[in-house]
Amino acid sequence: MKKVVLLGFKGDACGKIYNPVLIDLAKKGKIDLICVDFGLPENVLNSPSLKEMETLLKSRKVSYLNLSDPADKIAYQNLSDIDVVFIVTPDITHCKIANDFLGKAKRIFIEKPLDAILRNVRIIEDFPNVEKIVFGYDHYLAKFYPFEVKTDIWLKENLIGKLEKIEFSLLEPGKIPNHRLKALDKGMIYDFFPHALAVIVAVPSPFAYPDVKFLKKVKLHRVLTAKYLGCKINGVTFGKIDFEISLKESIFCQAIIGKGVGKFPEKTLRIIGTEGEIFVDIQKFYYFILNKEKKKVKEGKLLSDYPKEFILSALDFKKKLSQIPGALPFESAKEILYILDEARWIKQPLGKPPIYKINSSVSEIEKKIEERISKKN
Repeated sequence: MKKVVLLGFKGDACGKIYNPVLIDLAKKGKIDLICVDFGLPENVLNSPSLKEMETLLKSRKVSYLNLSDPADKIAYQNLSDIDVVFIVTPDITHCKIANDFLGKAKRIFIEKPLDAILRNVRIIEDFPNVEKIVFGYDHYLAKFYPFEVKTDIWLKENLIGKLEKIEFSLLEPGKIPNHRLKALDKGMIYDFFPHALAVIVAVPSPFAYPDVKFLKKVKLHRVLTAKYLGCKINGVTFGKIDFEISLKESIFCQAIIGKGVGKFPEKTLRIIGTEGEIFVDIQKFYYFILNKEKKKVKEGKLLSDYPKEFILSALDFKKKLSQIPGALPFESAKEILYILDEARWIKQPLGKPPIYKINSSVSEIEKKIEERISKKN
């Protein structure tokens, strides 16, 4: 039976993705599950419910360590012989926690981004063979797994002609929930943009994840940012990022990301060529390919059961990294963090970001940004 450690299980990411699958495996006696958190936040999704967790603890099918308890902290420090660790805590803690398990665990998966502080990566990057132990994970990349396996082949076959542009939109009309304000304090550049980078750069990459060689070819051109009225985080809530992937022929890319934008969610990917287009409706887990005459020539589905597929693959040591949906190499995850750091420093306009009303359209927000930039000039 594999020993699995899950850190941050009270948070909403665990409630949505990890807890249902891992607890089910523990109840069936397939894994020895140890859930760890820091006492806060509350279990915001009630997944599992307090009553269910008490039953699991009494049955000894799941162990729980609260690091605000001195006895549990000692038990945590004494953990050893671990097969897989999943780190789903606030991003500023990621590498420090990973360091706790180097030499103790066979595999460590870190939720995107690798960390929120570039310097923290130094804590773990010099550990021998760290790239064989520590991996990044992006749940959007997991959704795209069966799609990303094929994209580089489609491009080589000139299915849509010469690749001209890749566009990614991840826009949500709602505000950041109060329980996520602390976790998302650095804003959408660190929360939504990693999804865009991973998915976009994986398109021409030979794997279902963004190859570090391709990530190193990313050149940021313009990063426009704004923030919705009354937002309580330090970071921005809207970003329009123009960049290119400088391969033999440069690929122009654009990511539009934001919270409190529009009246309906917009989550799409467009891959535009001279002879056609690939369109992905991320919310419907569906894609299709159009030829030059706008006739549908292919269609397919994304991976809807991505949490289960990721976790089962991560626990299967016979599976290579390229066979784990959503997983990416340590070096790729680190390079994404470098790009995020650069985006934060070159963002425009300088100073405090322009403020937009909740549910403003992208064009309305862009207008406010351009007006601010014009005044500064």
